[in-house]
Amino acid sequence: MEHKIISPKDKTYSEKLAKRLNPDNQPKLYYSGPLNFLNKFTMAVICSDESGGVTLMETNQLLFTIREYEMNYIGSWHSIIETEIFRLGLFRKNTTVTLFSAKGLESESYESYLLDRFYPPLDKFPERDEFFRRSKENELLMLSVSEPDDKKQSRQNVMRRNWIACMLADIVFIPYGPKGSKTYITAKKLVETKIPVFTLELEECSDLYQLGIPQFNRKTVSKFLDDNGAKLAVKIDNSYNVIEQVRTNKEQPAVIKEPTQLKLDYEKK
Repeated sequence: MEHKIISPKDKTYSEKLAKRLNPDNQPKLYYSGPLNFLNKFTMAVICSDESGGVTLMETNQLLFTIREYEMNYIGSWHSIIETEIFRLGLFRKNTTVTLFSAKGLESESYESYLLDRFYPPLDKFPERDEFFRRSKENELLMLSVSEPDDKKQSRQNVMRRNWIACMLADIVFIPYGPKGSKTYITAKKLVETKIPVFTLELEECSDLYQLGIPQFNRKTVSKFLDDNGAKLAVKIDNSYNVIEQVRTNKEQPAVIKEPTQLKLDYEKK
């Protein structure tokens, strides 16, 4: 992939990284696409892949509120829940999506990025055409902090990638991160650095709650978003005239209260 480099000495380097990280820990950013996505209100997502159906269902409930805000989503989009949020970002017109690879960008492409996440029968996901349309029209941002020729997604690269993603964000959403997981380790560091982070109002998230991370549901998360600077999207007609503010929580159709599948198991090919 053709890419550009921005270093801590550049005037356009991320203000969040410059403020939150000491100079020795400020990484070069390798990128392809519109780097100005990072100037928008940004929500990072990290989630353990050990989550089950209940957590996925409750995440989708919370997203009925989150999706109405104008924001940039940033993450690796590896776990089941992460990929659901990634798909939502492609579906919504009021969201941009930043793809953060743990590999070097000489070894990564938009096609190869999907291969690690969607494989048969999931490779035909509905937003696939939108993904490639955005990549073609320069409407996706691909990031990496790994050396360009690095072909491996090592644990060290993954942990560093996740941490920098959180440092680039205004808020961090952790749907699930049990003790012992890489996600839990990152969550603990986030609490120590006082980065705004939140999780689900769910018993399965008690490990995160015990760290001091607040829990929210579909009805209560909007105050957290508002307090941290997120703005509701506005609906715009073809003449780009603002015609109404969008908040449709009360208009959503009824949803199934119980999960129909607690765990997704399929063989990787």
